[in-house]
Amino acid sequence: MKKMTEQYGKTVEEAIRKGLEELKVPRDEVKIDVIDEPSTGLLGMLSSKMAKVRLTVVKKVSESSVENTVIKVKEIISNIFEIMGDESDYTVCAEQDRVILKINSGNSTHLIGYKGKTLNALQSTINSILQKEDSDYAKVFVEVNDYKDKKEERLKALAKRMAANAVKYKKDIRLEPMSAYERMVIHTELASNDKVYTESYGEEPRRRVVIKYKK
Repeated sequence: MKKMTEQYGKTVEEAIRKGLEELKVPRDEVKIDVIDEPSTGLLGMLSSKMAKVRLTVVKKVSESSVENTVIKVKEIISNIFEIMGDESDYTVCAEQDRVILKINSGNSTHLIGYKGKTLNALQSTINSILQKEDSDYAKVFVEVNDYKDKKEERLKALAKRMAANAVKYKKDIRLEPMSAYERMVIHTELASNDKVYTESYGEEPRRRVVIKYKK
């Protein structure tokens, strides 16, 4: 079964409908990314631009897959730390359909890196190893000394502040480009806000969240 498609349409909804028809799955089983919004040129006649969306089928993870992922992650991080000569403490646990690796280090700088780049690279490496060994695995999230938790709180505060501005000035607010994880925090934080809604636009690494005022 095809797992991803990109579609064009005169409107975002039309493009989404085409994607769902091609993938043959219901809307609640896909992740929808809006790449481009539709627009029209001068006087609505020249250089019209169609909407472009990307639909990705969301992988369903079984309890046994999550349990197996926990075991594999313990083996992987143990080997990585042995090679690095790192003696940091860590725990690996299941959280719904994902696995969390929490590392407590006395010297976290080398594990976090500039703006969390080393931490993100470690997370990406672990997920890549798992994918090569077995495609049926749970997504792994890595945390070092609560770095992401603290960053998440700052992102949530930003989301609330920008949403308030969107409502106050009755206009859409475009945020700076963010990682997929950061965008997820923004989307989740504002999901229950009945005055705004959020969508992601653009291509990586310039993909960003737009907070839209509900007119």
